Amino acid sequence: MICIPKLCYDYINEPFAREDTVSIASLCGEFRFDYEGYTVTVNGKSCPVRLCRESAVPFNQPWPGYQRPLDQTEEAGYITFSADEEVTLRVECAASFERATVRPLSKGVEVSRQGNMVEFTLKEHGGYVLELDDCHHCLHIFYNPIKEYHEKATYHFGPGIHFAGIITLKDNESVYIDEEAIVFGSVNSLGAKNIRIFGGGVLHGGTERRIFEHCYENFTKGTIRLYNSKNIVIEDVILQDSATWILSLFNCRDVVIDGIKTVGHWRYNTDGIDVVNTSNVCIKNSFIRSFDDTVTLKAIYGWDQPIENIVTEHCVLWCGWGRNCEVGLETDASEYRNIVFRDCDLIHNSKAAIDIQNGSGGEVHHILFEDLRVEYQNATLPEIVQKAPEQVYAPEKTGVPALIVAENKAFYTYTRFGDVHDITYRNIQVFAEEGVPAPPVRFQSRDAGVVFRGFTVEGVTWNGEPVGMDFFDVTVENAKEIQWEN
Repeated sequence: MICIPKLCYDYINEPFAREDTVSIASLCGEFRFDYEGYTVTVNGKSCPVRLCRESAVPFNQPWPGYQRPLDQTEEAGYITFSADEEVTLRVECAASFERATVRPLSKGVEVSRQGNMVEFTLKEHGGYVLELDDCHHCLHIFYNPIKEYHEKATYHFGPGIHFAGIITLKDNESVYIDEEAIVFGSVNSLGAKNIRIFGGGVLHGGTERRIFEHCYENFTKGTIRLYNSKNIVIEDVILQDSATWILSLFNCRDVVIDGIKTVGHWRYNTDGIDVVNTSNVCIKNSFIRSFDDTVTLKAIYGWDQPIENIVTEHCVLWCGWGRNCEVGLETDASEYRNIVFRDCDLIHNSKAAIDIQNGSGGEVHHILFEDLRVEYQNATLPEIVQKAPEQVYAPEKTGVPALIVAENKAFYTYTRFGDVHDITYRNIQVFAEEGVPAPPVRFQSRDAGVVFRGFTVEGVTWNGEPVGMDFFDVTVENAKEIQWEN
């Protein structure tokens, strides 16, 4: 059985719109919904290709009071469907190309080609990407298990386009977004318990405009921003075109994030998932593409409880700027502990793949990175900070993201350097194209009075071959007890 959602753009709804919302007619004129770069069938059934806008280059100007220009972006496509059977996709590509690749590479998807038509079979549910020669103008593929939602929701968005504005959830409230719905708006809470956001449709942030530099305060919402809340479930929704951090949790407890997708993010500082002063979190079965850190655990002023009991597993992660699996940079808490990144595919990386940045003095310890599959490409572009509007992106060479980083630094006004110890990296598989140089690995404390210790590295492979520490471009400074076992 296969369920392919339609694009019901002829239904325009405004049940929760605010009086100051700009007119629907003008908003609809700003957005296109279909992408013409691909024509797709799934087991012979036509599947609509939706448009998303992505960052084209890792070029970032610190917040100047306006968003990035569109000439730093590009169009791409995505499809979403549900099935309880193996699926074969036939994709007709508008652009010419020399090779076609389906990621994650760990899935071993073989692609056959006839002219500009490619065909491949997917055997497992999850997020995939079809790339023609490189990552630009790609096709994101969301292959979901069939699921029926029988629960009633406080805010129910059926098929069509909705302009919801800001939805602020209270205790025991929920939001349902039908798989044939696009909801322009954001979901917010300021101290709610027992809340849920679910359904296979799109929560679209494209009508929100960022008005402030920092992301801690509740000025710009992003697609989902929750404060001081607990017993939270977020599942299956597609989060698109956020104005700031995509999904952020501040001082929350007991959170499950399952099966979400983030796609179409190009604006400045669009982190994927920010877990801020929050504990007891499970992030799983999700596809997260971001234009800043992808899954990042932070602690900021105002709350001092430990950041603990956080698991990210069975996810596909794509970082367009910054770090992919990250602890930090903000670590203004007494300690981080019992944190796991497990069984994830890091299909594109930027500054670093596996990262600890202790920037605010907290104690970071007992962190596990396990069964991670990290992909490296020759065409990876280096990050460049844009210093003026007239500056153009002109890299002199390609980039090589760091594989493993554990470091401390003084962040903003903090002057003390935090400790990092008892960190385990187990079964890290690197899939690298021919010609990619060995990436950096750093264990680096910038304060001789704070000596890192207790790093265990087990089972790192490079294209299937075990490699030792001497294989990489290694920096060790004020760190000891580093055990690297092939």
